Amino acid sequence: MLQILFSPDDLASTRFLAEPAPILELKFAAVGLRRGIRAPWGARWRGHALAAIPMPARPAVRQIGGHFSWALSPTFAASADLDEGMETTLGFSPERVRQEMALYFSAPNSGIPLLPRYALEGDRDAGRVLVHGTKTVFTAAVQPYWADVRANHHSELAQHGRMLACRGVSAALSAVIPGARWRGDRLLIESPQDRTVRLDGRGLLITPTAFWTGPPLVGELPDQPVLLAYPAPAVLSIRVGAEPDSLAAVLGVRRAAVLRLLSTEHTTGDIARQLGISAASASEHSAALRAARMVSSRRDGKAVIHRATPLGLDLVRLNTPAPSPGGVQHGPNHVASAVRRDSRSW
Repeated sequence: MLQILFSPDDLASTRFLAEPAPILELKFAAVGLRRGIRAPWGARWRGHALAAIPMPARPAVRQIGGHFSWALSPTFAASADLDEGMETTLGFSPERVRQEMALYFSAPNSGIPLLPRYALEGDRDAGRVLVHGTKTVFTAAVQPYWADVRANHHSELAQHGRMLACRGVSAALSAVIPGARWRGDRLLIESPQDRTVRLDGRGLLITPTAFWTGPPLVGELPDQPVLLAYPAPAVLSIRVGAEPDSLAAVLGVRRAAVLRLLSTEHTTGDIARQLGISAASASEHSAALRAARMVSSRRDGKAVIHRATPLGLDLVRLNTPAPSPGGVQHGPNHVASAVRRDSRSW
């Protein structure tokens, strides 16, 4: 049984991670590559990812995912960028870096596997091999699926944010983990770990994880919020292979493009020019989206200014491939090109 003890200050400072953490997901993905993932998409993902990892990078999978002893570092949840997170960690003092690496690689007895240990001891070749192998594994096993990882993450935030608003912090916390329950000032979570964690004013940082399907995990270091990582619900999925644009499948290519464009304010004329459509068509699509409460409009002199509502922004965020850490973001010109190409949906 995992027990987390809260004070009133801890309840007040408990929050969800705003974005998924790439270094954390990489750790779980590497474990999944070694052991498999108990998810409907797990076998397909593992086959695609293993085929995409070059042979020289295979040792990195063993280094990252070869051992697992329930250890977790909250530091690796702090950055939404892989390179930035690695640079931040390597900038710590040698003793702190060793502590972080021991938690990340979770190796028994020696604390850190051979290659990372050589890297920490100043072996530049070992360091280069470790960093290159880590990035290669991320590129093959995590980066292609980052849009779904992020969509799943934000879906969880939306669900539990509503519960928090309607039923309060205690109800939201117990709902995050199926079977979790309160006993006085402690949250009880079913787990193979027999562990009691006292927050002691540090607060709790919560994150769903796409590539971990085991029991909830806790990571703590002094003077940092305690990290609680839990597997995302089975209904949230990772798509393996080519998938159609889910938002365009519902709204149509042109209307989906209008909604995406309206993540920021635009006039009717702006929409027409940027998407290469007529002003009448831009007005028609904006009106339809406004009727569905996905867009709000206001008049400013002779112009009408449109912008996506929170509902519209959620739909865009959850159905648009986002740039993965180190990936390339598609801007309005890319969207406009897609609209012009797919005239069949017009």
